Amino acid sequence: MIIILGMMSCDKLKEPYFTDPIVQQSDTIPLVADDTVNFDGKIVVLLEDFTGVKCVNCPAAAEIAADLQAQYGEHLVVLGVHPKSALQNPAGGFPDFRTDDGNEWNNYFNISAYPTGTVNRQAAIGTASWTTEVGDIIDNDAPVRLIIKSEYDDVTRELKLSIHSKFLQTVESDDVHLTVCMMEDNIIGMQVVPTSVNPAGYIADYQHRHVFRGTADGLTWGRALDADAESITAGRNFITNMKFNVSEDYNADEFYIVAMISDNNTKEVLMTAEKKIK
Repeated sequence: MIIILGMMSCDKLKEPYFTDPIVQQSDTIPLVADDTVNFDGKIVVLLEDFTGVKCVNCPAAAEIAADLQAQYGEHLVVLGVHPKSALQNPAGGFPDFRTDDGNEWNNYFNISAYPTGTVNRQAAIGTASWTTEVGDIIDNDAPVRLIIKSEYDDVTRELKLSIHSKFLQTVESDDVHLTVCMMEDNIIGMQVVPTSVNPAGYIADYQHRHVFRGTADGLTWGRALDADAESITAGRNFITNMKFNVSEDYNADEFYIVAMISDNNTKEVLMTAEKKIK
């Protein structure tokens, strides 16, 4: 059985198929020794920052996220999610970071005030709780070893991905999903700020971090790794291959792939991985 994802010329993919590989298909990017040696067995936590370019309190939330990343390094992945409301409206020269996927996530968690976050999608919480919620789970063992391998062609902008998932613990769910996200970092653009920061009420050259650009395959909640399984038992391996062209609207030098394994029944994220393509 082979995992196949079709190629399209833009940022979206044909319908994917996930299953256990018995043999690797020819375009799989294999793991190397360093990939497994460097995996320390600890969880990688996802912090989603639901934010907006016209949200006056959101830059302070971004600083909290940055402080947490400085503390926990590669064990914390941040996604800046811009749903569709007045605080994300680009009118007036502000950048447009809105996505349909982010809007659906926002609506699922019933978020109406910004900034708000989720930590491994356990619940929507205010910024005052981010540090505690991350700290409560950051030392947990990883239930899944999740590794992203990539190859990027600067000329054609073609990106090839092989996402390797090995379950280290049995996950008692009949709906375990893999979601693959696109993220662009360090985008310069306007942002509303408190007048105490700038009397004009905005910064023209604000540095937007970890901007979620959409799911790579157009599947907001991802796709089941094994739609027929009542659980995913420890020891099972999956390889998911993708191939698509990175939009010229995005800076490939600051382009990342973020993959997450989740229990789609509860939406809770079990493990996250992040990979810069260059």
